[in-house]
Amino acid sequence: MKLNISVFFQSPLNIFIFRHVSPRISRRYLQAIGFLYYLVNRKEKRRIAKNVRDLLEGREEPHIEKVTRDTFKGIFSHYFEKMCSAFMKTEAIERYVRHNVRIEGGHLFDKALAKGKGCILVTAHWGAVELIPWVLTVARWPASIVLECKTARLAKALKRHEAMVTTELIIGEHGGSILARALQSLKSNRVLMTQCDEVETWHKRRTSTIRLFGRSLYFDNTIEIIAKRTGAAVVGAFLDRGRDGTYVLRIED
Repeated sequence: MKLNISVFFQSPLNIFIFRHVSPRISRRYLQAIGFLYYLVNRKEKRRIAKNVRDLLEGREEPHIEKVTRDTFKGIFSHYFEKMCSAFMKTEAIERYVRHNVRIEGGHLFDKALAKGKGCILVTAHWGAVELIPWVLTVARWPASIVLECKTARLAKALKRHEAMVTTELIIGEHGGSILARALQSLKSNRVLMTQCDEVETWHKRRTSTIRLFGRSLYFDNTIEIIAKRTGAAVVGAFLDRGRDGTYVLRIED
C-alpha cells in the first residue's frame, strides 16, 4: 500500500513531536519532512507541479515557479494546521490561536445568535480551514462542526479535545443522522460550521447552475433549505494565512 502524505505526517513519531514542542518548531519540522516526502515521491511532486503549470499556461516562467513553490508551502501549512488542531495539547493550541489570529466581522455572529435561531457558517477548503473551529472556541462562540476524518487516530484525537472545550463535533463515523444533529445544533442557538467542498455529494437542483473552474455544476440548495426551515442566518468565514504564522478570520454576510 502506497504511503500518502496524510498518513506519513500522522505517524506516531510526528504526533509525539507535535505534543511536546512549540508550534514554531513543529511548523519548521513539518516543512522539512514534507520536502523529504516529495524527494522520495517525485512522481506525485511532478504531477502537482504540472497541474500548476497547466493552470497558469501562458504566464511568465518566474511567476509559474513562484506559484509552484507557494503551492507546496500551502500543502505543508495545511498539514501543520491539521496536526496542530488534532494533536497539540488543548491549552497550547488555544494559546497559539489567541496570539496569532485576528477576527474581522465577528459582530455578524453576535447579531445572528442574538436572534436565538443559530447561525450557519459556510466555508470552503481554502486557507487555514482546519483552525476555524479553534478560533470559534477561543472566541467563546458556541459551535458545532460538521466534519469527516480519514483516520480513526484523527477522529479519536479530536474527540479528546471535544471533551475539554465547548465546541461540538458532528462526525459521520460516529453514527446517527448528521442532518438531525445539525438541526438540533441550530435549535440550540449554536454556530453550525460546514465546509462545502465535497462537490460530488451536492444535491442537484436542475433549475439552477453555477460555474466552477470552467465547468457548469448544478447548484446545491441544501443550506438554503436548512436556513429557511430553521430561520438561522448564513455567513461566510475564511481564515486567511498571513506571514510568520499569523491569520485573519474574515466573516462575511
